[in-house]
Amino acid sequence: MANTQFSDTIHVLVYVAYFEGKKMTSQEIASSLETSPSLIRKIMANLKHHGLLAPTHGPTQLALAHDPATITLRDIYATLPNQAPLLNVDSHTSKNCPVGQTVPPVLTHYYQEIQAAAEAKMAKISLQDVLNDVTLMQRLAE
Repeated sequence: MANTQFSDTIHVLVYVAYFEGKKMTSQEIASSLETSPSLIRKIMANLKHHGLLAPTHGPTQLALAHDPATITLRDIYATLPNQAPLLNVDSHTSKNCPVGQTVPPVLTHYYQEIQAAAEAKMAKISLQDVLNDVTLMQRLAE
């Protein structure tokens, strides 16, 4: 099963930015993600801890801590607890086979390059870019 922690965290931030200035609850955000309010509260606590969500002045006063144009997907990715690489090599291979011995270190090298390229691309995409696309798609759907 794929880990959706990154997309869920982006979703929460886009939701907060999209409904800026309006009262919102973890239940409403959870409804948008079709998940539990407790997961949303956990994500929001992590985002506050990392300085991407502003400290709240009440249970429904949510706001970004920074302009969405200054928050990159790389910034968001860096907040993920137990952050794992995007790709993982199966290291449980035969040490008695020439392929089993060499594929893990070879793939590790390539996967590190892919990780670096992905993170470099993430650094060029802002939360505002995502919010703009969400807003545009919403207008087209109307």
